[in-house]
Amino acid sequence: MSKNVVVTGGNRGIGLGLVNELLKNDQVGKVFATTRSPSNSPDLLSITDARLVVVEMDADCDDSINRAVQQVTNSVGSSGIDFLINNAGVLLPIDINAPINRKKANRNFEVNCVATMAVTYAFKELLKAGARKAGHSQVVNISSALGSISLSWGSVPPRHFTAYNMSKAALNMYTKTIGTEWKADGIRATAICPGWVKTEMGTDDAELTVEQSTSSIVSTIFKLGEANSGLFYNHNFEAYTW
Repeated sequence: MSKNVVVTGGNRGIGLGLVNELLKNDQVGKVFATTRSPSNSPDLLSITDARLVVVEMDADCDDSINRAVQQVTNSVGSSGIDFLINNAGVLLPIDINAPINRKKANRNFEVNCVATMAVTYAFKELLKAGARKAGHSQVVNISSALGSISLSWGSVPPRHFTAYNMSKAALNMYTKTIGTEWKADGIRATAICPGWVKTEMGTDDAELTVEQSTSSIVSTIFKLGEANSGLFYNHNFEAYTW
């Protein structure tokens, strides 16, 4: 039974890498890649695989989210979706030893947590439909080890990334919550850290290429079971602590 997958922020970086890796998998049916501006997503538009559907979606706008959900619904019908991969995110550094830039701090939360909550709820009925078809469906929230209180004190200066770290910790809490609350609907939720990846956000100093990270993530999400719902893992399916 083929799997229908939605990837948010699928136009570049890890999101684009996930789209490419998913399309290599013969278990995958349709891949819906969201982007704020399809016309400004040349790498995504260059993919010729007929299973790819590019979806315009601005996660800051509920009307845009609802239009995206309707487009996916029109395509999959009662089959629903099997995976929702919430990948879209930002990292806006602030210095906690200086007057706090509220706009930048809040933006980390708006994109990394609040928008993810809005998108996930909007796709809930499609996830429920996928669960009725296959026995379960899966939300995958792309998080970060920096969102783990026990793991975040590494080489990255915490004072510059505090708002980002906090937003990912909040995302982890959301994952934990729906991973428990939505089990009755057959919906599982898991947070996955992609590692430090060579993207615009991760910089060229990062340890992993996009392909290394995303190939591992795709392998991991197909291994997720009921026992993994509400938990946190790295891209290699190794458990992370909160």
